[in-house]
Amino acid sequence: MVHRWQSNATTATTGPSLQESSAQEIFVFGPFRLDASQRRIEKDGNPVQLSARAFDLLLTLIRHAGDVVSKSDLIARTWPGSSVDDNSLRVHIAALRKALGDGNAGAKYLSTVSGQGYCFVGSAASPEQNQPAPTKPVRAHNLPAHPWQMVGREQTIQDISERLKAQRFITVVGPGGIGKTTVAVSAGHALLAEFAGQVHFVSLGETRDAALVPAIAASSLGLRARSDDPSNNLVAFLRDRRMLLILDCCEHVVDAAAALAERLYQEAPQLHIMATSRELLRVEGEHTYRLSPLTSPPENTVLTAESAIAYPSVKLFVERAAAAGGGFGLTDANASDVGNLCCRLNGIPLAIELTAGHVTAYGVKAMVQLLDKHFNLLWEGRRTALPRHRTLRATIEWSYDLLSGPERVVLCQLSVFVGSFTADAARAIAGSDATSDDTTMAALDNLVAKSMLALNQGSQSIRYRFADATRAYAQEKLAASTDAEIVPLRHASYFRDLLEKTADEPNEGLSSMADQFGDIRSALAWCFSDRGDRRTGVGLAAAAIPLFFKLSLFTECQLWVTRAIEALHETGGSVRHDLALHAALASARMLTGQIDELGVGYLDRAVGLAETIGDVAGQIRLIGRLHLLQLLVGNFDDALATAKRGEAIALAGNDSVGVARMRMLLGTSCHYLGEVAASRSYVEAALSHPGLEGDSRGGLTSDYPRRPQITLARILWLEGHPDQATATARQAISDVIAINHPTILCIALPWAFGVFLWNGDVGVCEEHIDRLLVETRKHNLATLQTVGDAMKGIALLARGESDVGLAMLNSSVKKLQSQRYGAAAGLCVPLAEALAATGRGDEALDILDQAIARGRRRNFMVEMPDMLRARAEVLIRKDNPDFLEAERSLAQSLDLARHQGALGFELRTTIDLARLLQRRGRRSEAQDVLAPIYGRFTEGFNTPVLKAASELLAELASPPSGSLAAS
Repeated sequence: MVHRWQSNATTATTGPSLQESSAQEIFVFGPFRLDASQRRIEKDGNPVQLSARAFDLLLTLIRHAGDVVSKSDLIARTWPGSSVDDNSLRVHIAALRKALGDGNAGAKYLSTVSGQGYCFVGSAASPEQNQPAPTKPVRAHNLPAHPWQMVGREQTIQDISERLKAQRFITVVGPGGIGKTTVAVSAGHALLAEFAGQVHFVSLGETRDAALVPAIAASSLGLRARSDDPSNNLVAFLRDRRMLLILDCCEHVVDAAAALAERLYQEAPQLHIMATSRELLRVEGEHTYRLSPLTSPPENTVLTAESAIAYPSVKLFVERAAAAGGGFGLTDANASDVGNLCCRLNGIPLAIELTAGHVTAYGVKAMVQLLDKHFNLLWEGRRTALPRHRTLRATIEWSYDLLSGPERVVLCQLSVFVGSFTADAARAIAGSDATSDDTTMAALDNLVAKSMLALNQGSQSIRYRFADATRAYAQEKLAASTDAEIVPLRHASYFRDLLEKTADEPNEGLSSMADQFGDIRSALAWCFSDRGDRRTGVGLAAAAIPLFFKLSLFTECQLWVTRAIEALHETGGSVRHDLALHAALASARMLTGQIDELGVGYLDRAVGLAETIGDVAGQIRLIGRLHLLQLLVGNFDDALATAKRGEAIALAGNDSVGVARMRMLLGTSCHYLGEVAASRSYVEAALSHPGLEGDSRGGLTSDYPRRPQITLARILWLEGHPDQATATARQAISDVIAINHPTILCIALPWAFGVFLWNGDVGVCEEHIDRLLVETRKHNLATLQTVGDAMKGIALLARGESDVGLAMLNSSVKKLQSQRYGAAAGLCVPLAEALAATGRGDEALDILDQAIARGRRRNFMVEMPDMLRARAEVLIRKDNPDFLEAERSLAQSLDLARHQGALGFELRTTIDLARLLQRRGRRSEAQDVLAPIYGRFTEGFNTPVLKAASELLAELASPPSGSLAAS
């Protein structure tokens, strides 16, 4: 085929649908700018040569950025009305990748989704004409609302934005109250178009525990924690993304924030970072932007209203004073006093805002006099180079002195909140036994009017919030007061009670609690501190478990639940708390990849406690989790006993669905133990109950849709029904895919993979393996990702890509063995066979001998016949073959397969035995061994295994070469 290449400045002939919809479309990605109406693409201002077809392909993919576009859709749009095969599409995609430099120097724009199509994975923006302001983001961001009126920072925002694009990592440094967060949020909004909406804000101001910094960042990005170290999840998520991450308020957790920022900078080359802090992070890649105070008039300058308003600090004062009400206006008469106020406040925005909030009550001249009383304290901090917080402290203390007695009490008591809070929360915490709700609400209203509290009127409810510096000052006052013990207890008790009330409406209730998690975390920290109340802490930790799981904060859940368990005995905690805490700890550990006996012990205790209080449904649910964990750690006999225990409980409780689920667990256990007939009996009994799959528990148990059907498919293959097994497995996987639940697919596919592996036909599910790998990486399912890598390695070996496939499989098996993954032994068979085929027979034999020994210790018998068969194959392939030992291994394999009723493995072993006998001149004996086994099959004659048996029988039936009959 001859391709005609042309400049993008010329118009190419394409389908009308593409041309007619291209008006005013401009996309910017990386160094490229694509103008759809002009059919032109430039790189750094220089035209890029693309064919008309390649241009159309790129335009279609960009218009659907982030979504997979099928091959048929791409062909229909690019070659309308023509008959074109996939090869032409691949040729143009390859040319497009080359022109874009896709894959070079970390650039990534196009992704191939095996079996589906192609996806544009770069960050494409559509800027407005003549306006650098942010366009509608392609992806949702989590930035706080854009500051409604920002004064004096326009050039600052522009400077930071330009430097951030060029330098990748900027830390905005300045004293407290100078407006670092406001500048960061404003810059984030200004850069939305540049980062295609991918701007994410992480507030660190609500935690005092530096160890939680990675978890807070991961939670802000919506990541589900799947490992014990959330920073690994962050790196995996951000490694190939072009994004702006804002780390706000780092100074109190500076070491942890610095470590996280440096690692992200090093390992995520397209990530841009903006941090705010009172001090530098001092890490690799960091560039500093020191935020200066707002420009103010010189002290005691004679000003007019016109000359004063030209100073940003004065403009901010006037706008905030006007917003506070009371009709304040800047005049020639008060301009000099306003200028003096702003000068003495050193142009610090927060100090100016606090002062402006009182101007209508006291007047400008009186406020100057009030400020004079605190002048020495304010300036002492600067002259002696004390921490910058001191200058703001003086301003806050001055504002505090303007409050009435009840207002001061309420302000200090409410400082226990670390996030926003409702009026109901304020009433529960503030005041004293003698204080009425009306008095508390009146004080609350006054604090808002005097700018000591901010009022946010959202669509759901009115919420109040402190400025961070004001809260810190009020907390110091609270710590020195007689309320220092009772207020944190009220705070913790309030959230404990609130969480317990949401238990009856978990979905809606937990959603409303998510934005108050900072206060729940703070309350837990106080409860388990030296001065805290551990009894309240135990109840709070137990009540918060559903919220931890909803927010995927599994690592943090372990922290607080562990502390609550430690406090159970000294506080006389209830059995229900004990049960909930141990069950949560085991589940959180399992979900973060901690598969061990410790978790088994926690769950076993929880099941026992559920039995103590007569909670049958709880026992059934917990037994499902315990059974799964026992399988994962390789305790197959214990798993069988657990399933039998669950069946007895369900039968005694007349729980028919529970009985069906327990029989499914029994079937799975028997399958692992090599008891084929018993396994089938249990699975078919479970399948006969219509409610078996009515409730999927999202990966915390072995229940998930089509698990019984996949297990049945494995049993059918073992019993000698390869066609039925394949059809059942394929249908089950199709059903799972239709559910569109990535985690369920990642769990189901490895279980079904055994059918295709045993059948010698892994190619049929290679497309699904690719999808599994995408999903496990996306959702940070570390163990399942390793299993997927092993499956991919096996598929590559089957395609003849020995070097890559063997390396991938070998690495994956070692990882799984180090993680004590119970079923890793089964993957040793294809690994050993591949090693033996490359002349590494000793290594292969060592791997199999260890796997066989481990399998016998654990009673992992389902694949023991195949491991013994593979051992014989390795012995035969060695440079110095040991035929006698190989024949012994094959005999052991046959005996075990017959005992299990595993006809599928019996045939595989018999084929190898017949070949060995043939090789040693015992042709008749070989035929006598193989023919009866082959004759027991009624289907599957087109599968690789039965074809091999048929061909070998034909070869054995013919005279050997060189005989008289052949001559």
